[in-house]
Amino acid sequence: MKPRGFWRLVSIAVLLILGALYLFPYFWMVLTAVKPLGEFYRFPATIFPERATVQPFVSVMVSRGFVTLLRNSLVVCLAAVGIGLIVSMLIAYPITRLPVSPRFRRALLNWILSLRFLPPIVVVIPFFDIVRRAGLYDNPLSLVLLYAVFSLPFATWMLKGSLLEVPMEIEEAALVDGATRLRAFFTILLPQIAPALLATAVITFALSWSEFMFAFILSATPRSQTFPIGVASLVTQFEIIWNEMAAVGAIAAAVPVLLLLLARRYVLTALTFGAVREKA
Repeated sequence: MKPRGFWRLVSIAVLLILGALYLFPYFWMVLTAVKPLGEFYRFPATIFPERATVQPFVSVMVSRGFVTLLRNSLVVCLAAVGIGLIVSMLIAYPITRLPVSPRFRRALLNWILSLRFLPPIVVVIPFFDIVRRAGLYDNPLSLVLLYAVFSLPFATWMLKGSLLEVPMEIEEAALVDGATRLRAFFTILLPQIAPALLATAVITFALSWSEFMFAFILSATPRSQTFPIGVASLVTQFEIIWNEMAAVGAIAAAVPVLLLLLARRYVLTALTFGAVREKA
């Protein structure tokens, strides 16, 4: 066998092993979700359910009202993604398409990136006090604003890279032909970076969707709680409802994974914007 073919087989084998290790927790979670509760206390224990059932999924979504939590998560995350994209574009566009000092550009980008330096546990108490004083406690709007703020660094840096990939000459030609800068942005530039916008939206949605700490601290009732908070409610004083907890976890993990799979081509393309060359 040629060395090139040998190393290709080794690479495929390594990728298969890593893929199996990555997918095993989700596989185990799905097995747990479809197992009747009585089989958890059987001896000897069984790995695969003897009588698989979808009752845990029906129970959490219908009987326990997790449909409301799912709706809250979708509304909060989509609103945060929309606000985050608009604000990050308002930041990324001037520093990449207008004559801005390189020193100011670096300082602004570094400051935006510093918003992600501190872990959420450090800032959750000050944010809780601000939200309470503003009268937004147990209000989905507080989560929308916080998720939008914490998505700004990632969204701004991704959009900055995609904007730098679009030649300035295209936009300048539209301006020479009489188009305003606003019209050139919407008709020329925006279609060029549409894949990057989609990729940024998908990734920031996934990051907001999986957030737990702020949603747990800043919400108290189902009218504002998000879907991941429902997992904690299944750990009661007297028992842990394993199959329903696994069902909620499987649904929560499936939403961002499906989005990333559907938009994987755009995500991979957007993540490489600006990686080869960087303009001053």
